[in-house]
Amino acid sequence: MTISGLLKGRSAVNAFFILSIVSAAFFGAIAALSNGFVWDDMHMVTNPVLVDSNSFYGYFFGKSLYYRPFLRLSLSLDWGLWRMSPMGYHLHNLIIHAANSVLVFVVAGRLIAKDNGDMLPAFLAGLAFALHPVHSEAIAWISGRTDLLATFFFLLAFLGFLIYRWEDNPRGIVICAVFYLFSMFSKENGITLIAVVVAYGLLTKMPWRRLVLSAGILLAVVVVYFVMRQGSGLSDVIKRPGTQGAYLSPLISMINFLYDLVYGSGYYIEKLLLPLNLNLLPAIPEGSGYVWLFCAAVGASIFCFIRCGSVMSFLILWIVLTMLPSLSIIFSQVAAPLGERYLYLPSVGFSILGVGLLANVLNRRVLISVFILISTGYFVLIYERTGVWRSDLTLWGDTVKKSPSSVVAHTNYGIALLQELDFAGGERELFAALEVPNKSGEQAALVFNALSNIEIAKKDYKKAMGYLMMAINNDPGCTAAYNNLGYVYMQMSGAPGVDEQGKTEALQTAISYFNKAIELASYLSQTKFNLGLCYFELKDYDKAVDFFYEVVDADPAGKLGQQAASLLVAAKMQKEAGKYLRR
Repeated sequence: MTISGLLKGRSAVNAFFILSIVSAAFFGAIAALSNGFVWDDMHMVTNPVLVDSNSFYGYFFGKSLYYRPFLRLSLSLDWGLWRMSPMGYHLHNLIIHAANSVLVFVVAGRLIAKDNGDMLPAFLAGLAFALHPVHSEAIAWISGRTDLLATFFFLLAFLGFLIYRWEDNPRGIVICAVFYLFSMFSKENGITLIAVVVAYGLLTKMPWRRLVLSAGILLAVVVVYFVMRQGSGLSDVIKRPGTQGAYLSPLISMINFLYDLVYGSGYYIEKLLLPLNLNLLPAIPEGSGYVWLFCAAVGASIFCFIRCGSVMSFLILWIVLTMLPSLSIIFSQVAAPLGERYLYLPSVGFSILGVGLLANVLNRRVLISVFILISTGYFVLIYERTGVWRSDLTLWGDTVKKSPSSVVAHTNYGIALLQELDFAGGERELFAALEVPNKSGEQAALVFNALSNIEIAKKDYKKAMGYLMMAINNDPGCTAAYNNLGYVYMQMSGAPGVDEQGKTEALQTAISYFNKAIELASYLSQTKFNLGLCYFELKDYDKAVDFFYEVVDADPAGKLGQQAASLLVAAKMQKEAGKYLRR
């Protein structure tokens, strides 16, 4: 069996279905193409440029908790094509989402297509996945590409397993193993494929020898994966909850565990069934309705296991198994407890299950009518939601309204307002962030650093330095605070009344802070540019040339790169002039 062989029915009809699904995926989220860089997109976009050119494969071996080499590889590709143009990155996300929607159609064709070759239910499943509003976060956020990539390779791996399962073709399990590794290279939740494969094999009564062989091969892939990431992730999980670098939160108890599990699951079920009031930073919800929703879902799943056959039972397990990594985040201290992007992979099973159940109880005409209503609503919702991601201002303004007790929301909205030169509004949001209880040191540092930007704009450098020292006291690793301190001293070096000695001392202090920022984050082009300026003013043209070169190499076509190129020429001329005078 080949991938094309997984599709039943006439090829012309299937081609029409695929074209329709791709069109829906693109036009539903087309607003994303006009969006800019938001949240941590700028960091994610510039960071891949740091890949060591002398060791291209180096970042396939890492020790960080977020070990996602394929995400970095894809962003490096985008950087080579688009540099700092956000449209290209968003287009890449849309292409992957469209490909995933087609793969859902192919998988659904194997699982729920009628024996007579009727691929309509599979088509509707692919269309539902393409338009589901809960996907807007993964599509519209460039950093959300990690979920898109993991799902893409996950589906290809599962299709490879289907080839092996039904045709006993050894190439199928090889395909499965390769893409399984690629899925985990994209995001950690890809690891659940082994559980999905075992569940499908058991429910379809796969011969034990072949099932054990399949599980053994995939387990070997998992071992290879953890060897390549040098054990990172596992070491974080086994650390004592609440300690530095630990994955788990210190607030874990049996009561908290059950509470968060029930309410978090209830929230995810709600967003799959009724994707309204979507929010970037949802908190664990409250209210007995989520308990009833959770219980209803459990009851419906048990009923489906008893009455609906192996395929529907498997799809329920797909949702549950692929949601487990997301549910584990509820008990972590490294990320927001809930996130709609975490539903991207589980929604594959949900889309196929939902359409499969409707196709079993509705006739063809009613099924199409119902689905027209659902898809129309989905289209409106996903189009509107992707538009919210247009800029930091629109995104964080929406998030503050829906999560008024979030320090992250107030901080980022305040920063977005400052970028629009609304200093009064920005200061209001930042002080609101300081009033939120139980902030981490890192969160407080970001607020104080942002407040310093207001004082820098007012040229009140003394007050700005006070805020920056508070930022460093809260988080000694706050790169932005060191960078801002360097900028403050650089500005003070040119203040009226400063003599030559005072200017030199201020520039040297600025250099020390800029160097500290570079130690913490070596990719900061603006900081390197400022270092070049400092050394230029100190007439140390050799070092000025070195830093300007680095800025130009990072982004030769960008505005900062062009400015650095001009100063590079000036520094070289001054350097040569100095040599001539010394003769």
